[in-house]
Amino acid sequence: MVYGFGAFPAGWLAVKHPSETLAGGLALAAIGLGLAAALPERTGPALVICGAGLAAYHPTGIALLAEIYPDGTGQALARNGVGGNVGQVAGPLLAATWPWVGPQGVLWVFAVAAVATLLLGLGTIPAPAGPPAQGRSVLLALLTLPVIALETASALNGFAFRAVMVITPLEVEDFLTSLGTTAENAAPTVALLIMVATVAGIPGTLAAGRAIERKGAGPVIFIAALGVLAGVLLLAGGLTGALPGGLWLATVGMAIFGVFSYGSQPALNTRLAELTDADGRAMLFGVTFALRFGLSFGAPLLVLALVQWQATHVMVVLCALVVLPSLWAWKQR
Repeated sequence: MVYGFGAFPAGWLAVKHPSETLAGGLALAAIGLGLAAALPERTGPALVICGAGLAAYHPTGIALLAEIYPDGTGQALARNGVGGNVGQVAGPLLAATWPWVGPQGVLWVFAVAAVATLLLGLGTIPAPAGPPAQGRSVLLALLTLPVIALETASALNGFAFRAVMVITPLEVEDFLTSLGTTAENAAPTVALLIMVATVAGIPGTLAAGRAIERKGAGPVIFIAALGVLAGVLLLAGGLTGALPGGLWLATVGMAIFGVFSYGSQPALNTRLAELTDADGRAMLFGVTFALRFGLSFGAPLLVLALVQWQATHVMVVLCALVVLPSLWAWKQR
C-alpha cells in the first residue's frame, strides 16, 4: 500500500525535482533492502521504506518518457513496460539463489541491484523543460471528463488485476483438491500461471505500443479491456470445470489475460499524456498510479467481503467492470 499510495507524493515532488525524486527513490529502496538484510527482525519496517522509495518510479519515469518522446510516446512506454515484465521474471530467478546465500543474502542481492541501477542512471535524467505547474491547474485537469474516464478505467484495471492474482491461488487449490492432489502442490502451479501471464505480457506490451502508434491509444484501451475479460472467462472456466480443458485452458486464459492486461498500461498512460500538458504531468501520473496500485490492494478485502459469491464470479465481474469506463475513455475527446 505504501508503494501504491506513495505514488501521489512522489508525483508531486517530481514536478519540480524529477532527477532528485527518481534518484532518491532508488536510494530509499536500496536502504530499505539493506536494512531488511542486516536486521531480519526489522524486515517489515525496512520493506515499507523500500516500498516508499519504489513509489517514485512510475509517476516520475512515465512522465519523463512522455516528455522525452512526445511523438512516439506509445512505443517508449511499451518498451518501458517490457523492462518491468523482464524485472518481474528476473526477480524470482534472483530469489532462487536462496539455498546458497540465504534469505538475507537474497535481500543483499536486490540491494546491490538497486544501487547499480541508481549509479547507472545518475546524470541521465533531464531537467524539467518549463516552469512547474501550479497545483490548481493540475486539480482542474483532474476534473475534466476525459481524465476522469481514464482514472476510472485505470483504477478498475488495477482492481481487476489484483483480484486475478488473489483469486487464482484459491481456485487452483480447489481444482487440485478435486483431483485428489494435496493443496501443497498448488504453489508451483500458481507460480507457473503467474509466470505465463508475466511473460505473455512482453509481446502484448510491444504489440500495444505498435497499435498505439497506428490506431491511437483510445481503441487499444477498449480492446485490451475486452481481451482481459476474455482471458479471465477462460481462466475461470478451466479452473471451475465450466469449460473443458482444465489447467490447459486456464493456462491459455492466463496468457491472454497477461497479453491484454499488461498491454493496456502503455495505452492508458499514453492517453493521459496526450490529454495533459508536460507541466505537472508527473502529479497526474502520481494520482493515476495511487489509484491503480494503491486502491487495488483493497481487492483481497473485497473478495473476503463477498465470500457468499463464488470467487471466480467476483474475478469476472471486476474484469467486466473495466470495459465500460475503457469505452468511455476511448470516446472522450
